[in-house]
Amino acid sequence: MYLEKIKNFLKKLNYRAPFFLFILLMTMTAIVPRLTSMYLTTYFYMNIVIITILFTFITCKINHAREYLLLLLPFIVFELLVMLSRHNDDVLLAGYQVLLFLLPVCIGFYIVTHVCFSEFYTGVLCVITLITCITTGIGCINNPSASRTLASTETSQDVTAILYDLQNIGGFNFVYCVVLMVPFLILALKMKKLHISVFLGIIAILIFLLIQVEYTFAILLVMISMMTIFFKRDMGIKQFFLTILGFLVIVLVFRVAIGTFLSNFASSLGIQQVADKISALFLGKDSVDHFDDDRGALYMKSIEMFFNHPVFGSLTGTSRKTGGHSFILDNLALYGITGGIPIVLMYAGIYKTFYHPLKDQPYYAIVFWAFLQPIVLSCLNPGMWLENLCMFAPMILCTIYGKEVYLSVVPPKPTPEIPVNVLRRKD
Repeated sequence: MYLEKIKNFLKKLNYRAPFFLFILLMTMTAIVPRLTSMYLTTYFYMNIVIITILFTFITCKINHAREYLLLLLPFIVFELLVMLSRHNDDVLLAGYQVLLFLLPVCIGFYIVTHVCFSEFYTGVLCVITLITCITTGIGCINNPSASRTLASTETSQDVTAILYDLQNIGGFNFVYCVVLMVPFLILALKMKKLHISVFLGIIAILIFLLIQVEYTFAILLVMISMMTIFFKRDMGIKQFFLTILGFLVIVLVFRVAIGTFLSNFASSLGIQQVADKISALFLGKDSVDHFDDDRGALYMKSIEMFFNHPVFGSLTGTSRKTGGHSFILDNLALYGITGGIPIVLMYAGIYKTFYHPLKDQPYYAIVFWAFLQPIVLSCLNPGMWLENLCMFAPMILCTIYGKEVYLSVVPPKPTPEIPVNVLRRKD
């Protein structure tokens, strides 16, 4: 009996498994990308990326080809705009960056149009993520502010960056990738796919990570996501927005009390830097005067650049230095409406392909928040978080709702009917 189970397991893995598993390791660990670049060179992973993307095109069914191309088109346009603006002479490197940008989208589209072994891959994702959470937390204890240091290193060949990567200490991207998975964790609990003891254990590891890395926005996003545990099974999008509006009103009315409580709570946990930033966020402008990175001023710098050159952004201006702390605002400043339209179309394509098909499923409001949360983060921080939006989301949702959840919403092909005049001829 066990032999048959092993055989079935290996059949499900097939030839695609090593590629996808390696991509997961490259995405959610620090040590694997470092060892790959040291011993296998960057070209090794480049070949993996090229093969994977080509595979998604080759296996794309004819009735999905148009949908696939329409999904990718705004991503390609946006990346071409970025390439043209940067005047990169290394065509190979520029092309590789484009492929890296497209990779999560291509993998995600393959997942929603084919029956995949999603339970296994989701399990692997959870294991390697939790391992990296623990090594990151321990690494930050041994090397205070290590995760924040990784976010500010100028090159990947920095000696400190190499040392921290070999200790598997995750940086800025890893921490927020983990934070953006919290809604799926709650969804799995609500759908009874995760035992409460396992849920609490994962939350404990997450709290350990957040205390050590000291990312303020990460802590606040987790707190907001935890509120979705109170969402009803049949909550609609309208109710979702009304709930969010009510939450914002409560925060504005009681912001001093909330800010004081959160600040004192952060201080009691020993994360004084977070406590100071929470005070700055909730208690007014006077509190932020001593911070070097006044986020409000940096956001306004990008907004002002956009309004000065709204159509083509800094492409027609003299300065290209944006605030540097918001993916959406910075790109609007750099490319104006010309770059803004592809961004809107990218998000629209992502929603239509990966989230809207689940609108009739239980707890869709949590799924919708999982889509909205990365956009909010992209307004507040650099990065578009395509791995979470396009690759992790459909994989985890297939595990929670069933691996055919996307295929079940595809309307069946119409049965061809025999023309009446043909039937008459037979008579």
